Amino acid sequence: MMKLRLCLFGMFLFAALILVPAASADDYQTFNLAWSGAYYSNSASATGQITIDMSALNNPGYTEPLTVSAFTVTVTGADFGNGSYSLADYSYFFLGTNGGTLDFSQEVIGQSTSGDPWGTPSSGNGGDFNIASLDSAPLGTWYFTITPAGGDSGDHMLLTDFSPISDTPEPGSFILLGSGLAALAGMVRRKIGQRA
Repeated sequence: MMKLRLCLFGMFLFAALILVPAASADDYQTFNLAWSGAYYSNSASATGQITIDMSALNNPGYTEPLTVSAFTVTVTGADFGNGSYSLADYSYFFLGTNGGTLDFSQEVIGQSTSGDPWGTPSSGNGGDFNIASLDSAPLGTWYFTITPAGGDSGDHMLLTDFSPISDTPEPGSFILLGSGLAALAGMVRRKIGQRA
């Protein structure tokens, strides 16, 4: 009887995982991010990652706010505002393609728009990607440009990398899988305990 219950539970878990919409797993994409102060003649730099719901992104177009499930940024070499920051430090994110249809399966910096290449900071004709922070976290202060210490530092940094890591399943899929496996493991432990 226990084997039948385990088999039925396994079938239920498999069906539940299949019924999780395939789009939800495929919609989330994680990107590496990097900013450099070299364009602004300073030694500040920042690196991070962002996970975006690509199904909610206008491409071509402008998206504000982006649907973001994870974000980190670490600033080094700045006069003020060095440190690590997370999604909790930010109120929203936005991205514009300036009429271009961007290929997010490869490095986005330098791709064509209807004006300048994406990532060009000087005119606004190359689209934009930026972050709006809370308190003293690095803040978007110009096209593709962030500034540490909530925008109060002069160490501006230009976005130099916006490249994909891999498709990132939506967090709910992991929760469902984890819950199912935990329940299955509990049933197996109880059965082993009954035999002992």
